[in-house]
Amino acid sequence: MRLAYLYSRYPVVSQTFCDSEMLALESMGFELEIVSLNPPPDSFRHERLEQLKAEIHYPPPGVVLDAGARSPGFLDKLGPLIAEHDAKYGIAFKAALRARNAWYFAPLLRKLGVEHVHVHFANRATHTVLFLKKLGFTFSFTAHAQDFMVDLGSDDLLREMAREAEFVIGVSDYSRDLLAQICPDSAAKITRIYNGIQLDDFPAAQPERGGPLRIVSVGRLIEFKGFLVLLDAVTELNRRGVSTETRIIGEGPMRSELEQMISAHGLLNVSLLGVRSQRQIQRELAEANLFVLPSIVDQKGASDILPTVITEAMACRLPVVSTRLTGIPEMVSHGETGLLVEPGDDRALADAIMELFVNPAGRKAMGEAGRVHAEKNFAIDVTIGQLAARYNQINRTGSRRAESRVVYLMNQWSGEATHLEVLHDEARLRVIACSCSGNMRQADPRQVDRIEFLPDAVVLESHWLRQSSLRHSLERARGILGESVTGEEFYQQARRAVYLTEVLPLRAVRHLHAFRADAVLCVWLVKKLTGMSVSATIEEQPAPSRALLARLLVDFDMVTNSDKKLGDETGLFSKDALLLQKPVTHRELRFGPLRLRLRKPASQQNRSQLERDWFDQILQTLHA
Repeated sequence: MRLAYLYSRYPVVSQTFCDSEMLALESMGFELEIVSLNPPPDSFRHERLEQLKAEIHYPPPGVVLDAGARSPGFLDKLGPLIAEHDAKYGIAFKAALRARNAWYFAPLLRKLGVEHVHVHFANRATHTVLFLKKLGFTFSFTAHAQDFMVDLGSDDLLREMAREAEFVIGVSDYSRDLLAQICPDSAAKITRIYNGIQLDDFPAAQPERGGPLRIVSVGRLIEFKGFLVLLDAVTELNRRGVSTETRIIGEGPMRSELEQMISAHGLLNVSLLGVRSQRQIQRELAEANLFVLPSIVDQKGASDILPTVITEAMACRLPVVSTRLTGIPEMVSHGETGLLVEPGDDRALADAIMELFVNPAGRKAMGEAGRVHAEKNFAIDVTIGQLAARYNQINRTGSRRAESRVVYLMNQWSGEATHLEVLHDEARLRVIACSCSGNMRQADPRQVDRIEFLPDAVVLESHWLRQSSLRHSLERARGILGESVTGEEFYQQARRAVYLTEVLPLRAVRHLHAFRADAVLCVWLVKKLTGMSVSATIEEQPAPSRALLARLLVDFDMVTNSDKKLGDETGLFSKDALLLQKPVTHRELRFGPLRLRLRKPASQQNRSQLERDWFDQILQTLHA
């Protein structure tokens, strides 16, 4: 089955349960595409994301989405639902923006063979998928905690989401029951499936080990994680003379407040470690005696429901101290796998930690019991089977993913006509623009549908940082170019090249074409990394220097060159298959005995057939 997973923002460091779910589905044979409506918050990535086979798709710049929404069909198909949602929920819910995103991604998902979309979190992404349903897709969603309890802001919209979905998942009995209470008409389609993890990825700890009690806590530094309560409890333990070492992993808006409290209370035994990769978190848990997560309800009413980090701690055979809140008692059995206290009670939290401090054998027994509980309820093999069964009940299998053998790469698209209309329905071609200009008012919506865009710079940076071998290869290649390209231009194109090197094979791309001279450097860099066959179109008076082009183009398999001076200077690249060299006519003016011969560019001919012929030549080279 082919599925798309739609997120408001992906990847997010704290949402490792999403990664686990998708990796497990791929291991079962499901084929996935990932759609993120916004770029990720930073360039940090967990190591195991490299195991994902799915391509991550991001929307183009807003001006491109606006241009696409000017298509006549947009208002015909989605206008009534936009008006209905504006009237029912208010303009703050941004129905037009949700519709605009759906309009852009619908043709892409069809091309990729997707018919069903799943969404994690009942928020703006699930709102967006209501518009995708109007365009012929089915969907389902997983609701977690504050997403539908606080962030969504409308129980009526939640009810509409549930009514239109094929099925709805709650991640705990608590959330399932609350969803059914809010959406009684959809109760029959709401089911509980726990977030699962790969338990064997987590090494066994030795919670009975002596020395200072090593406490680990993991979570975003936000109010409902309860870290202020934890610091109060550590202060009390210090007062009692209990030897502890507390390590808090995570980042967030409360860092400065926590730092101030640590300083004010002299908590030298507390460390704020910031963001850590999944492997680093596993090592921290393996070296701990105890896992503590003192979750509370924040001022907005948001809270944890089923914190995945508790499951990870149990996978390491660590006892857990947490609170009697929402779905946490489904994870931690008081007195058996850990201890539970009332939310916000720092004295009770200190008592629970001290109880385990003086009982090493109890810590070990609770850790072992927690592992057994996790194997029964939270192992990914258990939970993913339940989820796969729901997907298999949907009569939407999808079709084969379109394999784009050829990619045309534009450095920038400004909405101008590209003469590629003749190739609009060519499934073997994918057109990618690195960027766009700010003014797209004259852009043809039909071309917007055809052109994809490279993602935000933070995405490119994440690929660049984790691909050290590719980075080093390109930096060696820079020596070939000398002073013919600036460092700024080189590294901008190098980041794009690394990204393309990773994603182009996902659609079986075998040939990369520089649509204009300003894309030649990026295409050349990709060739250096992959050995892929490449070609280029050089227009008259190209933007890059002719010296640079002459150095790069000798490595290209096909070149059509309309710049006569480049051909004259090199003695190469004389073929002008696309006739981009502007034909000229001459006229003569006479002023008495004076004669002036003026050059006048002739009108540009329609090159659609030339573009078709050029594309066919590329295909012939692939079959040769």
